[in-house]
Parts: sequence; structure tokens; C-alpha cells
Amino acid sequence: MSELWDFTRISMTQDNLQELKEIWDQWDDETKQLFYPNYGDLHYLLDVKVDKHFF
Repeated sequence: MSELWDFTRISMTQDNLQELKEIWDQWDDETKQLFYPNYGDLHYLLDVKVDKHFF
């Protein structure tokens, strides 16, 4: 049961990350510039490769 839970959690995390990447890619430069003052370099985390062993 634990293995299924781990797989489900990782799958949801990857789906959420993919959704965030798609949203970010849809934004034009002007919209992205509105993001920076509030969240800084947080968007760089979208490029970090997720290692399933950390979850």
C-alpha cells in the first residue's frame, strides 16, 4: 500500500509541476515581469529536475 501511495504522490507532484510550467510558458514577458517583484527568482524552480527518491 505504501508503494502505491508514494507513486500517487509523486505522480500528482509531477502533474502539478507540469501544469505550472505550461502556465509559465503561456505568459508573455510583460506578465512575467509582474511576477518578479512579488516572487523573485522562484520561477527558476520550474527548471529543477525532480528526483522521485526525495519524496
